Amino acid sequence: MNRSNPGEPDRSITRGSDFLQLDPAHAPPGGLSDWLAGRLRAAIADGRLPVGSRLPATRALAADLRVSRGVVTEAYQRLVDDGHIAGRGRAGT
Repeated sequence: MNRSNPGEPDRSITRGSDFLQLDPAHAPPGGLSDWLAGRLRAAIADGRLPVGSRLPATRALAADLRVSRGVVTEAYQRLVDDGHIAGRGRAGT
């Protein structure tokens, strides 16, 4: 449950890459940010990432995928630029 409003479900995604079965081994060489942004974009389009859900923190996802935080930050920024996600500071992405 969401502590700020007990009547609404918590929409945070806290399970790292497991929630989408992300495997960086499938990424093309040198294209991790593009690959990750594409996988997240596809998950948004097909409903696996519901509107209003919160993505994992960049550090948590980077650690889970064993990639640099910059890869995740760049992927998130591309999705922000495209209008697929919105960053909300400490409230999450």
